[in-house]
Amino acid sequence: LEAKMASASIAPPWRTALTLLSFLILSSQASCFLLSSAPMALRRHAVPSLGSSCSARKSTSRPAAPASLSMQFGLGNLFKGKAETPEEAGLVPDVWPESFEAKSVLRVKYPAWVKAPVDLKNVASFGGTPTRGAGEIQAGQVVTPTQAQDKPTLGWEAEEGAYYTVMMTDPDVPSRAEPKLGEYIHWMRVNIPGDSLPCDGQDGGDDLKEYVGAGPPTGTGPHRYFFLVFKQPDGKIDFPETERIPFVNSGRPNFKAAKFAEEYGLGAPVAWSYFKAEFDNYVLELYARLKGDDKK
Repeated sequence: LEAKMASASIAPPWRTALTLLSFLILSSQASCFLLSSAPMALRRHAVPSLGSSCSARKSTSRPAAPASLSMQFGLGNLFKGKAETPEEAGLVPDVWPESFEAKSVLRVKYPAWVKAPVDLKNVASFGGTPTRGAGEIQAGQVVTPTQAQDKPTLGWEAEEGAYYTVMMTDPDVPSRAEPKLGEYIHWMRVNIPGDSLPCDGQDGGDDLKEYVGAGPPTGTGPHRYFFLVFKQPDGKIDFPETERIPFVNSGRPNFKAAKFAEEYGLGAPVAWSYFKAEFDNYVLELYARLKGDDKK
């Protein structure tokens, strides 16, 4: 009987090996958990062993790669609709003189909720109540000036370590039928780090020309508002202060995006999009603010 018990207590070699392997795996997982849960000061001094499953968690001095479009915006409506060409949209030749190939899709997202405008012709109008915004828009989508009153968030596929310039320009001034005043520059943000996208005002860039929403005059039909993204070829650019425009009308008409890009060596756009808008009551409020009549 004692001999039978002794033989039963001796485990086969394969079972012993399996038990040892399980113990090693559990020990490795436990050490990873403890390391990830430890204070940062301790983790800086922890050195995982070669081949450890913790090696994927080692910190690196390299900056994070630029976020992909799906990380910046989610899937959203990226795959909806057929994309227009610059020629079909009239970007070429109305803003840019020749054909070019975009390097990335440009995604544009306006706030989901905005303030209703004050009707300056109606003394009983108070405005300021929440109303539905545009959210993410498709190229060529019709948007009201009310929905475009606030600065949008932009996203595109950027290169690591690169800097970018964004422009928003209207070539249909005073109307598409008679664009005798050339382009009106609504917004320009420069020195945007590609590693800090999306372009949302917290990206480290600089509003060289402050954002002014869509303001098509009454009776002039739909205007096109083009967003152009340029890669700055030599990193950051020290733009002169004479290029800076605050929230005023002066200096915005008769702008030429192509001429500006040529002057600062920006090359052709790497991404673009646009929307269309016609007059609504917000335009009256916008004009009053630009003239200084509204002290807001």
